[in-house]
Amino acid sequence: MTFPPVRVLGSAARVLESQETGRSYQINVGLPLGYDRAPDEAWPFDATPERWPVIYVLDGNWYFGLVTDTIRRMAWCGGTTDAIVVGIGYPEPEDPIDAFRVTFTRRNHDLTPVPDLAIDQQMEARHGLPCPSGDAPNFHRFIQHELIPLIEREYRVDPARHILMGHSYGGLFTTYSLFTAPTLFQTYIIGSPSLGYGERFAFQYEAAYAQAHQELPATVYWSVGADEEDLHYRTLSTTLQFAAIVENRRYAGLTFKKHIFMEQDHCAVAGPGFQWGLKQALKR
Repeated sequence: MTFPPVRVLGSAARVLESQETGRSYQINVGLPLGYDRAPDEAWPFDATPERWPVIYVLDGNWYFGLVTDTIRRMAWCGGTTDAIVVGIGYPEPEDPIDAFRVTFTRRNHDLTPVPDLAIDQQMEARHGLPCPSGDAPNFHRFIQHELIPLIEREYRVDPARHILMGHSYGGLFTTYSLFTAPTLFQTYIIGSPSLGYGERFAFQYEAAYAQAHQELPATVYWSVGADEEDLHYRTLSTTLQFAAIVENRRYAGLTFKKHIFMEQDHCAVAGPGFQWGLKQALKR
């Protein structure tokens, strides 16, 4: 017997062809459950705003459903608001293993700011697919010039509450975005960023930013797991080192909060890290 596929309630998917990268993206959009309700309707749709926060989630193939349902459940108790969720991912083949390989290799190109040939070769040998890296600048332009304008045209978003979030390579890209165009998003939720990538390129990039700027007008929620030191990039120590550098800069306009999750490794910490950041970012 064939059953219909599971779907996320109140969501839709589309494929966008990007002129900035020359590649296609699957964009999943989840609307708040009360998006089309009047402000005087009963719980859980009461006190609905005219415009909603919008959260752009990297690695949308993996995290779109998690983030959408986490936000909705938190909002029921009234301490946080619901939000529009935009998952940025990739078109997937039907086979689950093939789908994982496609998304895992595609993200390598978009989320890394500089090429790393050795990693490219390792990934290609492991997954049997081309795996270039280092195209974060074009991917950032896709988000800025193509995706955000589309979302703002089609949905009632609050222009003062744009949030970008990512984990691992997604955290690396979110860090890159923070120091590329800080005001594109008001809030950055950064989990376990791969800051050792590309000969610690992120450290060099932040240092160059600090030489030219005294301000960093953004709110950042920064998290990492206590059991992440065994990875190739020594994620725990590099994350804490980078956080200390940013805090010591005393950038004007920066709100910076960090959290270490005990007994969580690199893969397990994504969920609690996202939930912690979202709870802070979506407070009423």
